Amino acid sequence: MAEAPSLFVCVAPDDLRPQVDPLSGSVTVDERWAVLSASEAAAVEHAVRMGEAWGLGVVAITVGPPGCEVALAEVSALGVAVCRVDTAHSGSPRRLSPAELAGEPRWVAAQLAAQIRRAGPAAMVLCGDRSARHGVGAVPGLLAAELRMPHALGLVSIELTGDSTLRVDKRLEGGWRERIVIARPSVLSVEAAGVRLRRADIRSLVGVPPNAAEVVPAVDVELRGTVEFGAPGPYRPRPLRVAPPGGDAHERLVALAGANATGSASRVAGPLDAKEAADELIAFLSAHGYLGDETGGGREAVGAS
Repeated sequence: MAEAPSLFVCVAPDDLRPQVDPLSGSVTVDERWAVLSASEAAAVEHAVRMGEAWGLGVVAITVGPPGCEVALAEVSALGVAVCRVDTAHSGSPRRLSPAELAGEPRWVAAQLAAQIRRAGPAAMVLCGDRSARHGVGAVPGLLAAELRMPHALGLVSIELTGDSTLRVDKRLEGGWRERIVIARPSVLSVEAAGVRLRRADIRSLVGVPPNAAEVVPAVDVELRGTVEFGAPGPYRPRPLRVAPPGGDAHERLVALAGANATGSASRVAGPLDAKEAADELIAFLSAHGYLGDETGGGREAVGAS
């Protein structure tokens, strides 16, 4: 019998009120004040709602020191299984601090992916768009790459539409929204937009044992190579393929220099509306050989621009 899938939510609690010594400048972090970021709390709430609607278990996974378990006591009181990946290096007792973890998003994503595979098939994986560890939001995308799953980011609302699909609103620039349908399994990066984590019942919260979280050691992972991109620049269409000029040397020089070419003056005085401007642009590109190419190179260049 196949194992039932689970919903996974990845969190990274940390102290948001560190104490700074005014003389030495040293920073003291108290793990007792570790909390979830607003977006991670929203991700937990969405996961609990999906679990109730789909009848699936919810597992919260964190990568960090033992102090992370204090912040997850309320999450555990909601019936969510909690798993903590210990950050001790293999063969060394030293553990990575939350500040060091913030600078290793690829390693954190690899550890989360390893534990998700170990715990069983994933119906959905939810993350906050920003963690409390001064994160930049890189872990959800890296996690989706590790799990080979689609990734939807910048989600401001999630609506269950069936047993395997979601209708989500994705934030775009300029205040726009994009509504898309997502099938499971996928990795969702959630923003804190009008969703707050429900409060656990006081009796459930008091009944949470101090060692409720399952502690697993960090595994040796092989980080994938990074993809490097060149410096961004303006789009330039591919050059046209033209036949070499014929005739004698003089005729070839004239053809290459364009001495006998008649320049094409502007045909439009304007202003034009959008449709007329598009028609003029297509006519100009067709007249100069950018459209109608059998290889489709001209059409591809126009679409990419």
